Amino acid sequence: MNKSTPENFTKFIVPLFLVLFLFVSNRLFSQSDREVKGYVTSLGNPLNNAQVAVKGTDNVIATDSKGFYTINVKPRQVLQFSYIGFETVEIIVEDVTSMLNVKLLPEVNDLEEVTVTGKSKVQKDFEEENGPNGRPRKMPTAMGYISTGGSSTYVKGESLNQAAVDLARAIDGRAAGMEVNNEGEIFIRAGNSINNDVPAIWDIDGMIYTEPPFIDIANVQDVLILKSLSQTSRYGNIASGGVIVVRTKGAYFAQRKQEVAATYGNKKVYSGDALDISKVITPIPNYLKDLEEINDSEKANTLYREYLKANSNDPEFYADVANYFFDLGESTSAITVLSDMETKFETNAEVLKILAYTLEEHKKKEEALSVYKKIFRLRPKYAQSYRDIGNAFSEVENYQKAWLMYMGYMNTQDGLTGSGVDAVIYREMEALYLKHKNQIDVDAKFALPDDKSELTYDVRLVFEWNTSEAEFEIEFVNPQNQPFSFNHTLEQNAERIKNEKLKGYTSEEFLIDDLGAGDWLVNIKYFGNKQFQPTFLKVTSYYNWQQPNQKHTVEVFKLTRQNIKMQLLKLNSSALKF
Repeated sequence: MNKSTPENFTKFIVPLFLVLFLFVSNRLFSQSDREVKGYVTSLGNPLNNAQVAVKGTDNVIATDSKGFYTINVKPRQVLQFSYIGFETVEIIVEDVTSMLNVKLLPEVNDLEEVTVTGKSKVQKDFEEENGPNGRPRKMPTAMGYISTGGSSTYVKGESLNQAAVDLARAIDGRAAGMEVNNEGEIFIRAGNSINNDVPAIWDIDGMIYTEPPFIDIANVQDVLILKSLSQTSRYGNIASGGVIVVRTKGAYFAQRKQEVAATYGNKKVYSGDALDISKVITPIPNYLKDLEEINDSEKANTLYREYLKANSNDPEFYADVANYFFDLGESTSAITVLSDMETKFETNAEVLKILAYTLEEHKKKEEALSVYKKIFRLRPKYAQSYRDIGNAFSEVENYQKAWLMYMGYMNTQDGLTGSGVDAVIYREMEALYLKHKNQIDVDAKFALPDDKSELTYDVRLVFEWNTSEAEFEIEFVNPQNQPFSFNHTLEQNAERIKNEKLKGYTSEEFLIDDLGAGDWLVNIKYFGNKQFQPTFLKVTSYYNWQQPNQKHTVEVFKLTRQNIKMQLLKLNSSALKF
């Protein structure tokens, strides 16, 4: 059967009037300099004399004693942040970039400790994945790949004491200065240092535990014991007593085959460590505290105007107050607040996205469409602009214009990649063609499969975030308690983020063929966005995708708390019945 794919789609010439509309304004690629400022830190400490450079130019400055810098740069240029002994970070500057607070991590140095022998290495040694005796040169951890050399101690799982009562005792004695107490805690007495009264933490297949976990010793692939500060500093103060890195055989297999992203056939088990996002404690601004004490709409509007004087430059303020009025049932007041927001930030596409997300969450579809039109004029070469305005036209049932916008994007590309925003756009075009082809002027055809059920899914989730600098990890947990993660950080997924900026998109979709019995959990851990503003995450949940009883919901989450795993959604088959 022919599966509908981007490669099976024929191009189409966009009408001239549409081209003129799309390129009325092209502020995105303006070559005027922007002032970008921020702080460069590592593990919470400022880095003095860190180098900040515009890549490919002689525009280089150094941070001050507080790690602060200011530099002029053009949109689309690359800022390079570097410091001796730390991994270099590169960030593409965009049309709205004004602040970048960058965190540098210590670099992995395979030559931290070198033993000189009379035998020189040959090229084959460097080409092999493993070193002598099958010992890997690096091991994956929750903080990225770490060298197995230096002062660390590497232990093969097959050499552990299989008769030990637990993993801690199976490891006991394998590293100098190691002690295990009755509770199974491991204490590492390193070198000539004073006694360390802090137990080591555990990094099990990328999950961090402060208490000894239960693990089947026979399922351990290998263990890496980290003792030196250069190795444990990535973990922060929590690792002052050292780190026991454990890789299980299930995780090793998944890493070797690189198939864990496509399947859930991994051996990891979800530990239930996510907090319900609604129960995560976040500071409440004074303006919201005062508003929540008022039940009178007129007084609330007066109070809004008073607080506006001091908060007019804060996008979060407008979104919070608008949601307050929506929850109060005062839609007119909410729209007035959002109108003020639109006027204040009319040239800032990232803030306008917050506005559009808020309108969509409250089913103000025509108003959202108007905002997406404005974003398109600001960013006519962003892939996300095409997708968002096409989707917005579809939401107001103007399927012809939706189709033209999607086709406009198709004509800017030599071909679709089948991932990222390309997959999002193609799937939505596919749905338009299948459901509404009699209502649109289609000059191209999809090669749809004979069995349309191949296009159906129980759930389609589309995640969108307002700023390209947002870093996070989304975790999906299936009913069998097996987790799968999508990592969106510079450290772990730099190429993906680079592609997003070059192509201009901030979205991803996930599909669940069959919800089955039980609950699916969707969790997120937020790592910040290099600014002093929250990230707004829009999640559109489509149920019964491409089926007659399809429905969807839009939820917007304001992400402020960092490094806490939070549960966003709980999905089960009850959502498919209505």
